Formats: sequence, C-alpha cells, structure tokens
Amino acid sequence: MKILLLSAYDALSHRYWREGLVEQFPEIEWTVLTLPARYFRYRVRSNPLSWLADKQQTLQANYDAVIATSMVDVATLRGLVPSLAATPLWLYCHENQFAYPAGAEKNNPVAHDLEAKMVFIYNCLAADKISFNSHWNRDSALAGMSELLQRFPEKMNPSLLEAIARKSDVLPVPLNTHTDINSTEPLNSIASPLRLLWNHRWEYDKGPDRLLALVNALEASGLICELNIVGQQFRQTPKAFSHIEKVLEQSSTLQKGRWGYIELASDYQQLLQQCDVVVSTALHDYQGIAILEAVQSGCVPLLPNQIVYPEIFSDEYLYAVSSHQGLIDESLTAYNIHQQLERWQQQGLPEVPSITRFEWHKQRDFYQKGIQSLYKR
Repeated sequence: MKILLLSAYDALSHRYWREGLVEQFPEIEWTVLTLPARYFRYRVRSNPLSWLADKQQTLQANYDAVIATSMVDVATLRGLVPSLAATPLWLYCHENQFAYPAGAEKNNPVAHDLEAKMVFIYNCLAADKISFNSHWNRDSALAGMSELLQRFPEKMNPSLLEAIARKSDVLPVPLNTHTDINSTEPLNSIASPLRLLWNHRWEYDKGPDRLLALVNALEASGLICELNIVGQQFRQTPKAFSHIEKVLEQSSTLQKGRWGYIELASDYQQLLQQCDVVVSTALHDYQGIAILEAVQSGCVPLLPNQIVYPEIFSDEYLYAVSSHQGLIDESLTAYNIHQQLERWQQQGLPEVPSITRFEWHKQRDFYQKGIQSLYKR
C-alpha cells in the first residue's frame, strides 16, 4: 500500500505523531511531505503552492490513500492535483482554530483567523474520514464551525456539518513506549524540595501569566520547591518568562532548575523522571502530549479543570480555574494551584495515574482499521 503523508505545519506534536505512524507501519510505502512550523497564517493557506513549486511530481504519483493533518489545505491541493481528488483522504486534526484563544484580535472573533477556519471547514468537507485527537477537540470544532456559519450573511445548510460529524471519530496521538522509565516513589518527606515541571511551548496560549502568578504565590508562601521550566521557544517570547526567571534567581525558597528548551531527547527524558509534579497553566490543550509524556515518566499531574484534561484525569489531579465577572482571575487560580501543592508536600503525592491506554500498543489496531477503511473505498 502506498500512502502520501502530509504535514504542512510540522510542529513538535505533529512530527511526533507522523514519525510514530510511519514507524508503526513499516509494511506501508510512505511518501512524506512536510513544511516548517512557522508563519502560521501564511503557511496554512499557501502550503499547496509551496509543495507545487518543487514537489509537483511527487504529488502527481499514484497513491492508495492520503493522510494529512488539518493544517494542509487539502481541498485546494485536490483541485490543483486532479489525481489526488480521487484518492481516499484521511484528515487528522491535532487542533482546531475555533477553540484557540484569540490574542490581539480577541475583540473581533469573526475575523480572527478566518482564513484558517475556512480552510478547516473545506478540509473536513473534502475528507473521506476525519479523526480528532480528543473529544474536546472534536466537540469544540463542531460547535465552532456551527457558530461561524451562523454569523455568515447568507444562511448555510446545517446538513454540511451533519455530514462532517458523521465521518468524524476520536483517535488520540499515541505515546511512544519508553522501556527505560523508572517508577517514581510518592513524596513523603516535607523536608524534600518539591520538584515541579512546566513543559509547554513558550507562547501566550499556554498561560505564562498564570505561571508567573503561581511563581509569585509560591515565593510569597515560602514553599520550598524546585521549578523546571522547559519547552519549545520561538522568535517572540511572552514577557512573563523574563519576570519568572528574575523571581527564581532572587528567591531564597524557590530553586531554579532546568530552564529553556532541552535539545537532547535523553536529557529531557531524564528530567521527566526526576520531577515530582507536572503543572499545566494552559488556556487550551487539545490532548496535552507534553503532559502525558511527563505522567508516563512518573510525574503526578496538576492541571486546570477545563479544556481536554477532565476527559483524561480524575478530579484529584485538577485545580479550579477561578473567574470574576466572566474573566479568569489568574491570582486566585494560582492560589488554588499553590494550595494543592502545599497539601501534597505535607501529605505526600497521590499515585501517578495510568495512561497506558494512550500508548501505541493500545492504539495501533485502531489506526490499522482506519488505514484499512481507506483502502476499501
């Protein structure tokens, strides 16, 4: 079987997924095309042109199926390459732009990333099969598409979205299984510094302001702990991180652990195994692979009781996101995180939750059935 695998915005989680997919099915003849994860608005709309410029022959080859991430403008690509229009298409949705928190354009929800939203809708209509990595992702995408269509000046037939829903399912990004993971013993001694991990992308949607509020709350309380703040960084980094680093460097109770992006996977894996608690301050997460990897390595998660996390973890691993007059109160939310950490330091950590259901040995059969369904079309 010959499959064309397309990833137009090959961010770390997208690369993690596609590399795992290729590795798990060596019997398939894969042709993989990717584009760098930068210039989002440009990339999501222009990727067909980028590939046509120097990969036209590759696109025009004969394939049994196409598997593409939702960042690929497959509707346009199918129009430009007629042979692809007749090839079964599986669309994999790591995320959707409808639930993504707006930044500078938050006062204009219709205009915010309208191009990317329309590409997403056209992609879903063009696909033969659609998979989302979580129920939160699927449900927020369907709700967002419905809301957008209702805002249009012309009425759209709701059967369009009904057709998308019928061919959609939920299939998580599987976790690679690490054979060298050591179990982490629960923390029982109050004298031990609590080793905290924050391992998101350094962007506003991962909640750096909440993280800063948490660091300030920990500093004010005198709680002794080590903070490891790592993750992928980009050209522009939220100012909150420079403030966080300053607090850590001047604090007498907070220890600055690892800081910034860790290049070597082995070093990163070692850090995961050394930490006690992985904390998320994310404003959105569609699956939370970084969190799942940390839990897989023995970290106890402490996560917001919103977005995707409640469908994966029970209440004992979630903190309350507080709000006032419809706006999130980051100071009070940070206090909630701090209170839970303090209780865990005094009473000992709960058991690390099992997430083996996300590992490839549990998910491979579902992916194989998805691939086989394309071949039978």
